Amino acid sequence: MKSFHAVRSAYTLVCITLTAVFLLGVTWLQAHADDRANGAGNSATAKAASDAAASAEGQSDDEEYSQPYQPKSKTQLRRELTSIQYRVTQNEETEPAFRNAFWNNKREGVYRCVVCDLPLFESGTKYKSGTGWPSFWAPKNPKAVATRTDYVLFYPRTEVHCSRCGAHLGHVFDDGPADKTGKRYCMNSASLSFNTTEEEEVLAAKRAAEKKSDDAIKSKPTDAASKD
Repeated sequence: MKSFHAVRSAYTLVCITLTAVFLLGVTWLQAHADDRANGAGNSATAKAASDAAASAEGQSDDEEYSQPYQPKSKTQLRRELTSIQYRVTQNEETEPAFRNAFWNNKREGVYRCVVCDLPLFESGTKYKSGTGWPSFWAPKNPKAVATRTDYVLFYPRTEVHCSRCGAHLGHVFDDGPADKTGKRYCMNSASLSFNTTEEEEVLAAKRAAEKKSDDAIKSKPTDAASKD
């Protein structure tokens, strides 16, 4: 009889233990399922925010490239530009290699047209070409630059100029990074100005505030409309 009670007690203990283990397993699986669900939700939210930011940046870019531009007179350009900036952008001269402002610039930011301030290139596409001039494998936006064939050196080259004001920038060649675009946009520093990433963020915030103010003024009803 004692042996029977001992077996029954042991059996009961085993059942209780197995039940506890089962319940702990269910709880653990449920917790991890919730974590995975939350992780997926957070990833989706982060991706959505990233896509929205990229879309907003793209819209801002497009707006900047579509802004109307009033060409500057030669007199105004001579007053605003240095001698080398004028000769390069207006007369298509070439500055000395290795003796210019940006050939070895490693800061992060945006390179803009020195004449009309259009964003042309980003530091992310700049690379060391060994030529002594700032070189990029792609413009910031396909709308940023335009090209034409020139024969200044008696053989055809592809000249690059600002798409908005027509300022001469340099030339593009087909010996750029093979793992990128294969292009080398060989630019004159004298054709460019440079803003750091932080300076670009300040400019973007300023443009956004100005646009918001302009939209508010446009949406405000006129006195005549108010009276009607």
